[in-house]
Amino acid sequence: MSGVVFDRVSKRFGDVLAVEDLTLEVLDGEFMVLLGPSGCGKSTALRMIAGLEEISGGTLSIGDRVVNDVPPRDRDIAMVFQSYALYPHMTVQQNIESPLVANRSVRVDPAERSQRVADAAATLGLTEYLGRKPGELSGGQRQRVALARAIVRRPEVFLMDEPLSNLDAKLRTQTRLELVDLHRRLGTTFVYVTHDQVEAMTMADRIAIMSDGRLQQVGAPQAVYERPANLFVAGFIGSPPMNVLSGVAVSAGEGLAVRTSAGDVPVGVTGATRADESVVVGIRPEHLHVSPTPAHLTGRVENVELLGHERHVIVRSSEDRLVVRDPSDGPSVGVGSEVHLGVDPDRVHLFDPATTWRTN
Repeated sequence: MSGVVFDRVSKRFGDVLAVEDLTLEVLDGEFMVLLGPSGCGKSTALRMIAGLEEISGGTLSIGDRVVNDVPPRDRDIAMVFQSYALYPHMTVQQNIESPLVANRSVRVDPAERSQRVADAAATLGLTEYLGRKPGELSGGQRQRVALARAIVRRPEVFLMDEPLSNLDAKLRTQTRLELVDLHRRLGTTFVYVTHDQVEAMTMADRIAIMSDGRLQQVGAPQAVYERPANLFVAGFIGSPPMNVLSGVAVSAGEGLAVRTSAGDVPVGVTGATRADESVVVGIRPEHLHVSPTPAHLTGRVENVELLGHERHVIVRSSEDRLVVRDPSDGPSVGVGSEVHLGVDPDRVHLFDPATTWRTN
């Protein structure tokens, strides 16, 4: 097994800088998720690990070996793509076995090949389908064949580029669980690319969030959620996303509040923020609540989304829109009614409006 280290790695396509000065260490045996919107550079970073894209600058290592100039076939990695890329004329067994046959640098005798295929098929529940062809399988089964084909090589690093995006919602949930279980059993390094924050939050040991080719934050899923490093991360992680209001810090007793168009937001931990400074305040929807009495913020209800176990109360206040995550059995609120919103001061996030980075 091996980790992966990016040391000030960049990738340029002509005048476009797709990845800029990326420094990131993926630990040996870790499940690392590269997360971000389309065009942020996450797939390019993955393809550089695989050797499918040349590095424009910096150093990339797998284990103790610098691989900048090492051909893809010699990097001891296995990659699973968004498309299954199976051979339609081959059986499941032949598809799984194909890397051991096609790659001349991997010399495996027939008996061991058969054993590896049997082991990979058993790991992913494919034993009964070994004689079938891909056209006879469901989407989820085809994806498992693609995974088995990667496993059979027993690589140092697994690379996965949005492998679940072609599956329906139910299959995605099921396959997420299978992938996490597979990682635990194999104990191998996984680097997984996705734009889906739910996949990242539920699967990763750590998340590396990217935007415009730059790394924004790295951390455990819960740590990133609770303390986003900047406004991009704050808005990208969380569903519904964090409420964001612009305002000015004002003195409030022995502490500070942020005066916004919706009202004064009390701040429990102020960090470097001082009175009279412009500031952007962020509040997660679950850290707001509808109050039966006058509270910190006021607004008019635009809509109520009922989701069974909870409801999202969407409130318009001046030019701002706020989302409140409430229990479904909370106090009744009607569309068009005026409501008061209470804030948990210790869960308020402050950001610098110029740099967008966290200040508290």
